[in-house]
Amino acid sequence: MTMGAGGWKPAPRAQELIGLGPLEAAVMRVVWDRQRVTVRDVYEELRLHRRTSYSTVMTTLNSLARKGLASQDRSGEAFTYAPAVADIEVARAVLDVVVEAVMGGRVEPLVEYLRGKVTGSDHGGQDR
Repeated sequence: MTMGAGGWKPAPRAQELIGLGPLEAAVMRVVWDRQRVTVRDVYEELRLHRRTSYSTVMTTLNSLARKGLASQDRSGEAFTYAPAVADIEVARAVLDVVVEAVMGGRVEPLVEYLRGKVTGSDHGGQDR
């Protein structure tokens, strides 16, 4: 757990709660946005925003395929990857974990928070 200027920030190991690390989530975002990608496609997109290597992206895509989040097509010269699960399905699963494990089943504070994100008002996460 770390503290930032805006308060508590999740530790790097927070992926244990949701099952996806930050790099996996970034790779899946590219896969979801483009629908069919190669390792090169994802690498070129990610390197615009973060330092990563081609081999790291390849390993991550293989891991995501093993986890069932991406499908892998080995029939062409370059393997291609496509989403095996929709982003909304992953988001729902993450929210289910947050509602149960973090919020003790309370949904209302999260609904209020999300409503604030949509309207642009900040409730500051003061509900406990």
